[in-house]
Amino acid sequence: MIVKIAFKNIWRNKLRSWVVITAIALGIFGGLAVISTATGLSKMRQNNAIRTYVSHLQLHDSAYLKYGRLDDTINQQADIITYLEKSKKVKGISPRLKVESFIQSAGGTSGVILNGIDPEKERQVTDLAEQCIAGNFLERYKQKPPIIISQKLATKLNARVKTTIQCSFTNNMGVPITGIFKVVDIFSTSNSMYDELNAFVRLEDLQNLTSIQGSHEIAVVLHEEKEVEQFREELISKFPNQHIASWRGIAPDLGYADKMMDLVMTLFLIIIMLALAFGIVNTMLMAVLERKKELGMLISVGMNKRKVFWMIIWESIFLALIAGPLGIFSTYLAVNFFGRVGIDLSFAAQGLRSIGLESTLFPILDDKYYVIISILVIITAILSCIYPALKALKLNPAETLRTA
Repeated sequence: MIVKIAFKNIWRNKLRSWVVITAIALGIFGGLAVISTATGLSKMRQNNAIRTYVSHLQLHDSAYLKYGRLDDTINQQADIITYLEKSKKVKGISPRLKVESFIQSAGGTSGVILNGIDPEKERQVTDLAEQCIAGNFLERYKQKPPIIISQKLATKLNARVKTTIQCSFTNNMGVPITGIFKVVDIFSTSNSMYDELNAFVRLEDLQNLTSIQGSHEIAVVLHEEKEVEQFREELISKFPNQHIASWRGIAPDLGYADKMMDLVMTLFLIIIMLALAFGIVNTMLMAVLERKKELGMLISVGMNKRKVFWMIIWESIFLALIAGPLGIFSTYLAVNFFGRVGIDLSFAAQGLRSIGLESTLFPILDDKYYVIISILVIITAILSCIYPALKALKLNPAETLRTA
């Protein structure tokens, strides 16, 4: 009976109840929308970095990271590659030779890192081949060795496909080395800073120029991202003399952002619950003060205070049970829709590319947040109506019945 009375009571003032329900639902929708947007941005930046230049794991010689010399190549490369190729966890590997170079064309000059790569193996690790405008990933060329540069670097050098480019650098003995390359394609990734600083040539061509066999870096991509840290420990135990880092260590900002997401989510959930609590407290307190005479009458005719207390509790629970599913369901529909079609942010594409983001955002919201928010809505509804319920219990029936 108490439950039935409580349900009828919230509809005695329909306008006020619907305003509160709508406000709570919009608060839940807004909070979860912000969480899904933040998660989508974080995952996009993380995935773009892993696909473009970080990979899941990178192996280097310790001396190379410390001194950056040309001859600091990985000294167990053959054994490492054999071990990686046999592992079922590994999706792809790509050895790279990296040289800091001064690049110039007839139209300009710039500093760049020349990356010597094996095109076929690089396809297994990054999506660089997909970013090439003409689809010539160091494959079709005549006479001069091929090079691919970014759109941003091409603009800076005033270069285009078929432009001849000169790359100059010194070896570990200080002897100047010059390589002449022909641009066979131009790429553009979601990270403009990375684009400006990197160019790609064939591994064998760069090895011939430097007279260095081997590579400075081995990039590794696994089938499952969750196995990265476990596989890293496995490699460290197998090759203790090599420096092996996961993407979190290679790009600490990405790892930090990943860890910060939990804190951000917690803060937004707290904000949602506070908004919900204040809405319910305000509504129920108004309801109690408006019904002082009625509540006094119920107490005077024999309804004990425990029933009055639970009647008010149930009223707030019903408000939350109506508003909560509305907010959660509308969020679910919005996240699923925009998760498929994306949110167009092309108006800020240039700024987004400078921090490694694409111009189309796909919101992501883990299913656990729907469960968490449902539980928290009920808990908050119960806690927030305790004060109005206690206020009702303090009413003096004799005084309330004399109230006009």
